[in-house]
Amino acid sequence: MKIINKIYILLLISTLTFPVFAQKDSLKGLQKEVFLHPADAFTAYTLKKNEFVYNQSPFTLPMPSWAWWGITDNITAEIDLLPLVGGLFQEPHLPVPSFNFRFKLLNQRNLIPTIAFETMYQHLWNENKQSEQENAIVSRKGNSWYNHLNFSWKISDKFYTHFSIGATYVENLYFSNNDSINLIEKFYEKSFTPDYSFSIDYRFKPWISLNMASSYGTTFVYLDNIPRKQQISYGLRIAPFYKNRRAILKSFRAEFIGYFINLPEINESIQSVIPIFPYFYWQWTMNRKHNPNDD
Repeated sequence: MKIINKIYILLLISTLTFPVFAQKDSLKGLQKEVFLHPADAFTAYTLKKNEFVYNQSPFTLPMPSWAWWGITDNITAEIDLLPLVGGLFQEPHLPVPSFNFRFKLLNQRNLIPTIAFETMYQHLWNENKQSEQENAIVSRKGNSWYNHLNFSWKISDKFYTHFSIGATYVENLYFSNNDSINLIEKFYEKSFTPDYSFSIDYRFKPWISLNMASSYGTTFVYLDNIPRKQQISYGLRIAPFYKNRRAILKSFRAEFIGYFINLPEINESIQSVIPIFPYFYWQWTMNRKHNPNDD
C-alpha cells in the first residue's frame, strides 16, 4: 500500500501542476472556450488536439477527480481519475474501468448543428452508493454503458443551445426512500432506459457564463451514470483571471451550480437550490502555436 500511496501522490501533484506549462496558447475567456458538460449538459463539441481540462471537486479532495484530453480535433477522451485511483484502495484493489469518448461527426452549417457521438462505459467491482441522503439512497454495481447523440447550435458568439438523446444500459441499479415506516425500494437488473437533455448557455462576458439544463436519465457530472432520474440544473461558470499572464491563473475556471433531481421511482428528490461551488477546473492547450485570433 505504501507504493500505491506514493504513486497516487505523484499522480495528484503532476496533474495539478500541468497548467503551469500552458503559455500563451491558453484560450482567453469563456466566449471562445469549448464547453463539454456545462451545468451537467451534453454538448457536441470536442477539444482541439492536445487541449486538456483538469477538473477537481473539493468534495473528493485529496483524491483527484477527472480530466479530458483532445486526442485529435474530433476525438475527446475523458480520464476518470477518481475511480481509477480510488479503486486501488478498496477490494479487489483494482482500478475501476471507466472510459468516455466523444467523436465529432459534423460541424455546424447554417441550421444544421454540430453533431457528436458520445459513449461511456464503467464497471463497478462493488456496490457504489452515489446518494446517501436521509430521504434517498441510490446505488449501482457492475456494468453501465450509455450512448448519446449530441447536437449543438451556436446561435451567436454569446448564445448556444444543445440537445442530446440516447440510452443507458445498467446491470444493477437500486433506489430506496430510506423510510423504515413506508419503505419504497426499486431494483433494476440488466435494464435499458432512454436519456435526453436540452440546455442553453449564455456567455455574456469573457469571464462569466450562465448555464441551464433539463434532462431525463443519465448525466455526466452530478449523480453521474444514474438513469431514470429527472434533473434541472442551472448556474454559472467564471474565468476570474483570464487576463492574467500566469498560466495557472489564466487557465483557471470554476462552475457554481444549483440543481433539482427528482427520483420518480421512489417519489423523492435531491436538491440544492442555491448554486454551490461543486468543482473548479483548468483548461489549456499544449504544443499549439499562438493564434492572434484567440485574443
